[in-house]
Amino acid sequence: MSPVSRPLAAPLSLFLLAFGAYGYFYQAGGWNQNSRLDLTRAIVDEHRLAIDTTRRNTGDEAKRGEHFYCDKAPGISLAGVPVYAAFRAAGGQRPDAAAYWVTLFAVSLPVAASVVALFVLGQALGATAARSAGVALAYGMATLIFPYATLLYGHAVVAALLLGAFAILVRAPEPSAGALAAVGALLGWAVVVEYPAALGVVVLVGYAATRVRPARLGWIVLGGLAPAAVLAAYHTLAFGGPTVLPYSFSTQKHRHMGFFMGLGVPHAHALGIITISMYRGLFVSAPWLALALPGAVRLLRARATRAVAVVCLVVTLLVVWLNASLVDYDGGWTFGARYLIPAVPFLAILVLGWPRGRLATPLFAILVAVSAALMLVATAVKPEVPSWIALPLQQYLLPQLWRGELAVSTQSIDSLVAPVGGPRFAWNLGQLMGLRGLASLVPLVVWIGATGAWLIASL
Repeated sequence: MSPVSRPLAAPLSLFLLAFGAYGYFYQAGGWNQNSRLDLTRAIVDEHRLAIDTTRRNTGDEAKRGEHFYCDKAPGISLAGVPVYAAFRAAGGQRPDAAAYWVTLFAVSLPVAASVVALFVLGQALGATAARSAGVALAYGMATLIFPYATLLYGHAVVAALLLGAFAILVRAPEPSAGALAAVGALLGWAVVVEYPAALGVVVLVGYAATRVRPARLGWIVLGGLAPAAVLAAYHTLAFGGPTVLPYSFSTQKHRHMGFFMGLGVPHAHALGIITISMYRGLFVSAPWLALALPGAVRLLRARATRAVAVVCLVVTLLVVWLNASLVDYDGGWTFGARYLIPAVPFLAILVLGWPRGRLATPLFAILVAVSAALMLVATAVKPEVPSWIALPLQQYLLPQLWRGELAVSTQSIDSLVAPVGGPRFAWNLGQLMGLRGLASLVPLVVWIGATGAWLIASL
Protein backbone atom coordinates (compact mmCIF):
# COMPACT_ATOMS: atom_id res chain seq x y z
CA MET A 1 0.00 0.00 0.00
CA SER A 2 1.31 3.46 -0.88
CA PRO A 3 2.59 5.46 2.12
CA VAL A 4 0.86 8.49 0.54
CA SER A 5 -2.96 8.51 0.53
CA ARG A 6 -4.50 8.37 -2.93
CA PRO A 7 -6.00 11.92 -2.83
CA LEU A 8 -2.53 13.31 -2.10
CA ALA A 9 -0.58 11.13 -4.51
CA ALA A 10 -1.47 13.02 -7.69
CA PRO A 11 -0.72 16.53 -6.37
CA LEU A 12 2.48 15.34 -4.69
CA SER A 13 3.74 13.56 -7.80
CA LEU A 14 2.94 16.65 -9.90
CA PHE A 15 4.82 18.87 -7.49
CA LEU A 16 7.85 16.59 -7.31
CA LEU A 17 8.00 16.19 -11.08
CA ALA A 18 7.99 19.96 -11.64
CA PHE A 19 10.21 20.91 -8.72
CA GLY A 20 12.76 18.25 -9.60
CA ALA A 21 12.84 19.39 -13.23
CA TYR A 22 13.26 23.05 -12.28
CA GLY A 23 15.93 22.34 -9.71
CA TYR A 24 17.90 20.25 -12.22
CA PHE A 25 19.24 23.39 -13.89
CA TYR A 26 21.34 26.36 -12.86
CA GLN A 27 21.42 29.11 -15.50
CA ALA A 28 24.27 31.23 -14.05
CA GLY A 29 24.30 35.02 -14.19
CA GLY A 30 22.74 37.84 -16.15
CA TRP A 31 21.82 41.44 -15.54
CA ASN A 32 18.35 40.66 -14.22
CA GLN A 33 19.28 37.90 -11.81
CA ASN A 34 22.52 39.61 -10.75
CA SER A 35 20.65 42.77 -9.80
CA ARG A 36 18.10 40.84 -7.74
CA LEU A 37 20.74 38.81 -5.91
CA ASP A 38 22.76 41.98 -5.31
CA LEU A 39 19.89 43.33 -3.22
CA THR A 40 19.60 40.07 -1.30
CA ARG A 41 23.34 40.08 -0.60
CA ALA A 42 23.31 43.73 0.45
CA ILE A 43 20.51 43.12 2.96
CA VAL A 44 22.14 40.07 4.55
CA ASP A 45 25.84 40.94 4.29
CA GLU A 46 25.72 44.72 4.70
CA HIS A 47 22.33 45.40 6.32
CA ARG A 48 21.43 48.01 3.74
CA LEU A 49 19.48 48.35 0.49
CA ALA A 50 22.13 49.99 -1.69
CA ILE A 51 24.01 47.56 -3.96
CA ASP A 52 27.12 49.73 -4.32
CA THR A 53 29.51 46.91 -3.42
CA THR A 54 28.37 44.46 -6.12
CA ARG A 55 26.62 46.66 -8.73
CA ARG A 56 29.40 46.29 -11.30
CA ASN A 57 27.92 42.91 -12.27
CA THR A 58 24.73 44.38 -13.75
CA GLY A 59 23.29 47.11 -15.94
CA ASP A 60 19.87 46.74 -14.30
CA GLU A 61 20.33 49.38 -11.65
CA ALA A 62 18.83 52.58 -10.31
CA LYS A 63 20.91 55.50 -9.06
CA ARG A 64 19.64 57.81 -6.35
CA GLY A 65 22.13 60.37 -5.17
CA GLU A 66 25.50 58.68 -4.86
CA HIS A 67 24.11 55.21 -4.32
CA PHE A 68 23.00 52.41 -6.62
CA TYR A 69 19.99 50.14 -6.11
CA CYS A 70 18.33 47.19 -7.79
CA ASP A 71 15.90 48.62 -10.36
CA LYS A 72 13.43 45.73 -9.94
CA ALA A 73 10.48 45.27 -7.64
CA PRO A 74 11.96 43.78 -4.46
CA GLY A 75 9.83 40.65 -3.99
CA ILE A 76 12.20 38.01 -5.38
CA SER A 77 15.17 39.58 -3.60
CA LEU A 78 13.30 39.70 -0.29
CA ALA A 79 12.12 36.10 -0.67
CA GLY A 80 15.75 35.12 -1.13
CA VAL A 81 16.90 36.77 2.11
CA PRO A 82 16.23 33.81 4.47
CA VAL A 83 17.71 31.37 1.94
CA TYR A 84 20.84 33.43 1.45
CA ALA A 85 21.12 34.04 5.20
CA ALA A 86 20.99 30.28 5.82
CA PHE A 87 23.56 29.74 3.07
CA ARG A 88 25.92 32.22 4.70
CA ALA A 89 25.30 30.83 8.18
CA ALA A 90 26.27 27.39 6.88
CA GLY A 91 29.60 28.82 5.72
CA GLY A 92 28.67 29.30 2.05
CA GLN A 93 30.90 31.73 0.17
CA ARG A 94 30.45 31.27 -3.59
CA PRO A 95 27.91 33.72 -5.08
CA ASP A 96 26.98 31.30 -7.88
CA ALA A 97 26.14 28.60 -5.36
CA ALA A 98 24.09 31.12 -3.41
CA ALA A 99 22.26 32.08 -6.59
CA TYR A 100 21.28 28.46 -7.22
CA TRP A 101 19.76 27.99 -3.76
CA VAL A 102 18.00 31.34 -3.80
CA THR A 103 16.51 30.57 -7.23
CA LEU A 104 15.45 27.11 -6.09
CA PHE A 105 13.44 28.35 -3.11
CA ALA A 106 12.38 31.85 -4.20
CA VAL A 107 11.35 30.87 -7.74
CA SER A 108 11.26 27.12 -8.46
CA LEU A 109 9.37 26.19 -5.29
CA PRO A 110 6.36 28.52 -5.68
CA VAL A 111 6.16 27.82 -9.40
CA ALA A 112 6.06 24.05 -8.77
CA ALA A 113 3.31 24.65 -6.21
CA SER A 114 1.32 26.52 -8.86
CA VAL A 115 1.30 23.40 -11.04
CA VAL A 116 -0.63 21.72 -8.23
CA ALA A 117 -2.89 24.77 -7.93
CA LEU A 118 -3.88 24.45 -11.59
CA PHE A 119 -4.58 20.74 -11.09
CA VAL A 120 -6.92 21.56 -8.20
CA LEU A 121 -8.55 24.42 -10.08
CA GLY A 122 -9.24 22.23 -13.09
CA GLN A 123 -11.14 19.75 -10.98
CA ALA A 124 -13.08 22.57 -9.32
CA LEU A 125 -14.23 23.56 -12.80
CA GLY A 126 -15.52 20.05 -13.44
CA ALA A 127 -12.62 18.59 -15.42
CA THR A 128 -11.54 15.03 -14.69
CA ALA A 129 -8.42 14.43 -12.61
CA ALA A 130 -6.61 13.11 -15.71
CA ARG A 131 -7.53 16.15 -17.80
CA SER A 132 -6.62 18.55 -15.00
CA ALA A 133 -3.28 16.83 -14.52
CA GLY A 134 -2.55 16.92 -18.25
CA VAL A 135 -3.18 20.65 -18.53
CA ALA A 136 -1.32 21.36 -15.28
CA LEU A 137 1.67 19.37 -16.47
CA ALA A 138 1.58 21.14 -19.84
CA TYR A 139 1.50 24.50 -18.06
CA GLY A 140 4.49 23.64 -15.90
CA MET A 141 6.65 21.84 -18.47
CA ALA A 142 5.50 22.96 -21.94
CA THR A 143 5.41 26.75 -21.65
CA LEU A 144 7.87 29.51 -20.76
CA ILE A 145 7.03 28.70 -17.15
CA PHE A 146 9.63 25.90 -17.36
CA PRO A 147 12.74 27.93 -18.31
CA TYR A 148 11.72 30.90 -16.18
CA ALA A 149 11.23 28.66 -13.15
CA THR A 150 15.02 28.11 -13.37
CA LEU A 151 15.90 31.82 -13.53
CA LEU A 152 15.98 34.46 -10.82
CA TYR A 153 13.25 36.47 -12.55
CA GLY A 154 9.82 37.45 -11.30
CA HIS A 155 7.57 36.53 -14.25
CA ALA A 156 6.89 32.89 -13.39
CA VAL A 157 6.43 33.69 -9.70
CA VAL A 158 3.81 36.32 -10.53
CA ALA A 159 2.02 33.73 -12.66
CA ALA A 160 2.16 31.31 -9.73
CA LEU A 161 0.84 33.83 -7.20
CA LEU A 162 -2.05 34.99 -9.38
CA LEU A 163 -2.94 31.39 -10.20
CA GLY A 164 -2.83 30.40 -6.53
CA ALA A 165 -5.17 33.22 -5.53
CA PHE A 166 -7.55 32.41 -8.38
CA ALA A 167 -7.59 28.71 -7.47
CA ILE A 168 -8.65 29.54 -3.91
CA LEU A 169 -11.49 31.75 -5.14
CA VAL A 170 -12.72 29.25 -7.73
CA ARG A 171 -12.47 26.17 -5.55
CA ALA A 172 -14.49 27.39 -2.58
CA PRO A 173 -18.09 28.59 -3.16
CA GLU A 174 -17.83 30.63 0.03
CA PRO A 175 -14.15 30.99 1.02
CA SER A 176 -13.36 31.23 4.73
CA ALA A 177 -11.91 34.36 6.28
CA GLY A 178 -8.49 32.71 6.34
CA ALA A 179 -8.75 31.73 2.68
CA LEU A 180 -9.70 35.27 1.69
CA ALA A 181 -6.81 36.67 3.70
CA ALA A 182 -4.53 34.22 1.88
CA VAL A 183 -5.90 35.51 -1.44
CA GLY A 184 -5.07 39.05 -0.37
CA ALA A 185 -1.57 38.04 0.71
CA LEU A 186 -0.89 36.23 -2.59
CA LEU A 187 -2.18 39.12 -4.67
CA GLY A 188 -0.31 41.68 -2.59
CA TRP A 189 2.94 39.77 -2.83
CA ALA A 190 2.49 39.42 -6.60
CA VAL A 191 2.78 43.22 -6.86
CA VAL A 192 5.83 43.18 -4.59
CA VAL A 193 7.42 40.70 -7.03
CA GLU A 194 6.49 42.57 -10.24
CA TYR A 195 4.60 45.87 -10.41
CA PRO A 196 2.57 45.00 -13.56
CA ALA A 197 0.92 42.21 -11.54
CA ALA A 198 -1.43 44.97 -10.35
CA LEU A 199 -3.39 44.47 -13.59
CA GLY A 200 -4.19 40.89 -12.67
CA VAL A 201 -4.86 41.83 -9.05
CA VAL A 202 -7.58 44.30 -10.06
CA VAL A 203 -9.32 41.67 -12.19
CA LEU A 204 -9.15 38.97 -9.51
CA VAL A 205 -10.42 41.28 -6.79
CA GLY A 206 -13.30 42.16 -9.12
CA TYR A 207 -14.00 38.45 -9.55
CA ALA A 208 -13.92 37.98 -5.77
CA ALA A 209 -16.49 40.75 -5.42
CA THR A 210 -18.92 38.68 -7.50
CA ARG A 211 -18.52 35.63 -5.24
CA VAL A 212 -18.08 37.06 -1.77
CA ARG A 213 -20.39 39.21 0.31
CA PRO A 214 -19.14 42.84 0.35
CA ALA A 215 -18.55 42.77 4.10
CA ARG A 216 -16.15 39.83 3.71
CA LEU A 217 -14.00 41.47 1.05
CA GLY A 218 -12.24 43.21 3.91
CA TRP A 219 -10.40 39.96 4.59
CA ILE A 220 -8.73 40.22 1.19
CA VAL A 221 -7.71 43.78 1.98
CA LEU A 222 -6.43 42.66 5.38
CA GLY A 223 -4.34 39.92 3.77
CA GLY A 224 -2.81 42.42 1.38
CA LEU A 225 -1.80 44.91 4.06
CA ALA A 226 1.47 43.21 5.01
CA PRO A 227 2.81 43.03 1.42
CA ALA A 228 1.69 46.63 0.86
CA ALA A 229 3.50 47.74 4.01
CA VAL A 230 6.67 45.91 2.96
CA LEU A 231 6.61 47.54 -0.46
CA ALA A 232 5.90 51.00 0.92
CA ALA A 233 8.72 50.67 3.46
CA TYR A 234 11.17 49.51 0.79
CA HIS A 235 10.27 52.36 -1.55
CA THR A 236 10.57 54.91 1.23
CA LEU A 237 13.94 53.68 2.46
CA ALA A 238 15.47 53.22 -0.98
CA PHE A 239 13.79 55.87 -3.12
CA GLY A 240 12.35 58.45 -0.75
CA GLY A 241 8.61 57.75 -0.80
CA PRO A 242 6.10 54.88 -0.47
CA THR A 243 4.92 55.18 -4.09
CA VAL A 244 8.24 56.11 -5.74
CA LEU A 245 9.26 53.30 -8.09
CA PRO A 246 12.88 52.31 -8.78
CA TYR A 247 12.38 52.91 -12.50
CA SER A 248 12.21 56.63 -11.68
CA PHE A 249 15.95 56.39 -11.03
CA SER A 250 16.83 53.75 -13.64
CA THR A 251 20.14 54.21 -15.45
CA GLN A 252 18.64 52.69 -18.61
CA LYS A 253 17.33 55.23 -21.12
CA HIS A 254 14.35 53.20 -22.31
CA ARG A 255 12.88 53.26 -18.80
CA HIS A 256 12.39 57.01 -19.23
CA MET A 257 10.78 56.76 -22.66
CA GLY A 258 7.07 56.55 -23.47
CA PHE A 259 4.50 58.31 -21.35
CA PHE A 260 5.25 56.34 -18.17
CA MET A 261 8.51 54.51 -17.45
CA GLY A 262 8.89 52.79 -20.81
CA LEU A 263 5.17 52.35 -21.39
CA GLY A 264 3.97 53.73 -24.71
CA VAL A 265 1.13 53.08 -27.13
CA PRO A 266 0.47 49.47 -28.23
CA HIS A 267 1.17 48.77 -31.86
CA ALA A 268 0.48 45.92 -34.27
CA HIS A 269 4.13 45.15 -35.00
CA ALA A 270 4.87 44.48 -31.33
CA LEU A 271 1.72 42.37 -31.05
CA GLY A 272 2.83 40.18 -33.94
CA ILE A 273 6.34 39.79 -32.54
CA ILE A 274 5.19 38.60 -29.12
CA THR A 275 2.45 36.26 -30.33
CA ILE A 276 3.17 34.60 -33.69
CA SER A 277 6.71 35.48 -34.82
CA MET A 278 9.58 33.01 -34.91
CA TYR A 279 11.56 35.59 -32.93
CA ARG A 280 9.46 35.84 -29.77
CA GLY A 281 6.03 34.39 -30.52
CA LEU A 282 4.28 32.86 -27.53
CA PHE A 283 2.21 30.55 -29.73
CA VAL A 284 5.31 29.49 -31.63
CA SER A 285 7.20 28.41 -28.51
CA ALA A 286 4.09 26.83 -26.95
CA PRO A 287 1.61 26.10 -29.78
CA TRP A 288 -0.79 24.19 -27.51
CA LEU A 289 -1.76 27.50 -25.88
CA ALA A 290 -3.55 28.41 -29.13
CA LEU A 291 -6.21 25.91 -28.03
CA ALA A 292 -7.23 28.52 -25.45
CA LEU A 293 -9.36 30.30 -28.07
CA PRO A 294 -11.73 27.42 -28.89
CA GLY A 295 -11.56 26.41 -25.24
CA ALA A 296 -12.71 29.87 -24.20
CA VAL A 297 -15.71 29.63 -26.52
CA ARG A 298 -16.91 26.45 -24.82
CA LEU A 299 -16.30 27.78 -21.31
CA LEU A 300 -18.16 31.00 -22.12
CA ARG A 301 -21.17 29.04 -23.33
CA ALA A 302 -21.52 27.15 -20.04
CA ARG A 303 -23.04 29.24 -17.27
CA ALA A 304 -21.02 27.48 -14.57
CA THR A 305 -17.67 28.43 -16.14
CA ARG A 306 -18.56 31.74 -17.84
CA ALA A 307 -17.20 34.02 -15.12
CA VAL A 308 -13.93 32.10 -14.95
CA ALA A 309 -13.52 32.34 -18.72
CA VAL A 310 -14.16 36.09 -18.63
CA VAL A 311 -11.51 36.56 -15.94
CA CYS A 312 -8.97 34.55 -17.94
CA LEU A 313 -9.68 36.49 -21.12
CA VAL A 314 -9.51 39.88 -19.43
CA VAL A 315 -6.24 39.12 -17.62
CA THR A 316 -4.72 37.79 -20.83
CA LEU A 317 -5.79 40.81 -22.86
CA LEU A 318 -4.43 43.21 -20.25
CA VAL A 319 -1.06 41.44 -20.12
CA VAL A 320 -0.86 41.39 -23.93
CA TRP A 321 -1.80 45.08 -24.08
CA LEU A 322 0.91 45.95 -21.58
CA ASN A 323 3.57 43.95 -23.40
CA ALA A 324 2.65 45.44 -26.78
CA SER A 325 2.88 48.91 -25.23
CA LEU A 326 6.41 48.58 -23.84
CA VAL A 327 9.34 50.26 -25.53
CA ASP A 328 11.33 47.05 -24.95
CA TYR A 329 8.43 44.77 -25.89
CA ASP A 330 10.72 42.01 -27.18
CA GLY A 331 12.12 41.35 -23.70
CA GLY A 332 15.80 41.55 -24.62
CA TRP A 333 17.75 38.34 -24.05
CA THR A 334 15.08 35.64 -23.97
CA PHE A 335 13.75 32.61 -25.82
CA GLY A 336 10.16 33.86 -25.99
CA ALA A 337 7.70 36.54 -24.95
CA ARG A 338 8.70 36.64 -21.30
CA TYR A 339 6.47 39.60 -20.44
CA LEU A 340 3.46 37.45 -21.37
CA ILE A 341 4.29 34.77 -18.79
CA PRO A 342 1.76 36.07 -16.19
CA ALA A 343 -0.99 35.34 -18.75
CA VAL A 344 0.13 31.74 -19.32
CA PRO A 345 -1.82 30.11 -16.44
CA PHE A 346 -4.99 31.89 -17.56
CA LEU A 347 -4.54 30.64 -21.12
CA ALA A 348 -3.97 27.15 -19.69
CA ILE A 349 -7.25 27.37 -17.78
CA LEU A 350 -9.05 28.24 -21.01
CA VAL A 351 -7.53 25.16 -22.65
CA LEU A 352 -9.50 23.10 -20.13
CA GLY A 353 -12.48 23.91 -22.33
CA TRP A 354 -10.87 22.20 -25.35
CA PRO A 355 -13.20 19.30 -26.25
CA ARG A 356 -12.39 15.64 -25.88
CA GLY A 357 -12.69 13.42 -28.89
CA ARG A 358 -11.01 11.12 -31.38
CA LEU A 359 -9.09 13.99 -32.96
CA ALA A 360 -9.13 16.64 -30.24
CA THR A 361 -7.21 14.67 -27.61
CA PRO A 362 -4.39 13.51 -29.93
CA LEU A 363 -4.02 17.07 -31.26
CA PHE A 364 -3.65 18.38 -27.71
CA ALA A 365 -1.09 15.67 -26.90
CA ILE A 366 0.95 16.35 -30.05
CA LEU A 367 1.04 20.11 -29.50
CA VAL A 368 2.02 19.67 -25.86
CA ALA A 369 4.79 17.23 -26.80
CA VAL A 370 6.21 19.69 -29.33
CA SER A 371 6.00 22.55 -26.81
CA ALA A 372 7.63 20.48 -24.06
CA ALA A 373 10.50 19.56 -26.37
CA LEU A 374 11.07 23.21 -27.26
CA MET A 375 11.04 24.25 -23.62
CA LEU A 376 13.44 21.49 -22.62
CA VAL A 377 15.86 22.57 -25.36
CA ALA A 378 15.71 26.21 -24.28
CA THR A 379 16.10 25.34 -20.60
CA ALA A 380 18.91 22.86 -21.16
CA VAL A 381 20.96 25.11 -23.46
CA LYS A 382 20.26 28.69 -22.38
CA PRO A 383 16.90 30.45 -21.91
CA GLU A 384 18.45 33.90 -22.31
CA VAL A 385 19.08 33.87 -26.05
CA PRO A 386 20.89 37.04 -27.21
CA SER A 387 18.47 39.60 -28.62
CA TRP A 388 20.23 39.85 -31.97
CA ILE A 389 19.51 36.20 -32.85
CA ALA A 390 16.62 36.44 -35.33
CA LEU A 391 15.61 32.77 -35.05
CA PRO A 392 16.45 31.65 -31.49
CA LEU A 393 15.54 28.02 -32.02
CA GLN A 394 17.05 27.39 -35.44
CA GLN A 395 20.11 29.64 -35.20
CA TYR A 396 21.09 29.28 -31.54
CA LEU A 397 19.45 26.56 -29.46
CA LEU A 398 19.17 23.58 -31.80
CA PRO A 399 22.72 23.86 -33.24
CA GLN A 400 24.18 23.80 -29.73
CA LEU A 401 21.92 20.93 -28.67
CA TRP A 402 23.01 18.99 -31.78
CA ARG A 403 26.64 19.45 -30.72
CA GLY A 404 25.82 18.34 -27.20
CA GLU A 405 26.58 21.78 -25.77
CA LEU A 406 24.28 22.28 -22.80
CA ALA A 407 24.29 24.87 -20.02
CA VAL A 408 26.40 27.20 -22.14
CA SER A 409 26.20 30.49 -20.20
CA THR A 410 29.63 31.98 -19.51
CA GLN A 411 28.31 34.85 -17.39
CA SER A 412 28.68 34.44 -13.65
CA ILE A 413 26.54 36.01 -10.99
CA ASP A 414 29.44 38.41 -10.41
CA SER A 415 30.28 39.38 -14.00
CA LEU A 416 28.87 42.16 -16.17
CA VAL A 417 29.37 40.33 -19.48
CA ALA A 418 29.50 36.78 -20.79
CA PRO A 419 32.97 36.50 -22.35
CA VAL A 420 33.12 34.55 -25.60
CA GLY A 421 34.98 31.31 -24.98
CA GLY A 422 35.10 31.92 -21.23
CA PRO A 423 34.44 29.29 -18.57
CA ARG A 424 30.87 28.13 -18.25
CA PHE A 425 29.07 28.95 -15.05
CA ALA A 426 25.76 27.29 -15.91
CA TRP A 427 25.28 23.59 -15.23
CA ASN A 428 22.76 20.82 -14.78
CA LEU A 429 22.82 18.11 -12.13
CA GLY A 430 23.81 15.46 -14.67
CA GLN A 431 26.96 17.41 -15.46
CA LEU A 432 27.76 17.59 -11.75
CA MET A 433 27.51 13.79 -11.75
CA GLY A 434 30.17 13.65 -14.46
CA LEU A 435 27.88 13.13 -17.45
CA ARG A 436 28.55 15.07 -20.65
CA GLY A 437 26.51 16.25 -23.60
CA LEU A 438 22.99 14.91 -24.03
CA ALA A 439 23.80 12.14 -21.57
CA SER A 440 23.66 14.76 -18.81
CA LEU A 441 19.88 14.89 -19.29
CA VAL A 442 19.40 11.17 -18.63
CA PRO A 443 18.86 11.55 -14.85
CA LEU A 444 16.23 14.21 -15.58
CA VAL A 445 14.43 11.88 -17.99
CA VAL A 446 14.51 9.14 -15.35
CA TRP A 447 13.10 11.55 -12.74
CA ILE A 448 10.30 12.69 -15.03
CA GLY A 449 9.55 9.11 -16.00
CA ALA A 450 9.38 7.91 -12.39
CA THR A 451 7.26 10.77 -11.07
CA GLY A 452 5.14 10.73 -14.22
CA ALA A 453 4.43 7.01 -13.78
CA TRP A 454 3.45 7.66 -10.17
CA LEU A 455 1.14 10.45 -11.35
CA ILE A 456 -0.54 8.20 -13.92
CA ALA A 457 -1.00 5.42 -11.35
CA SER A 458 -2.59 7.85 -8.89
CA LEU A 459 -5.21 9.24 -11.26
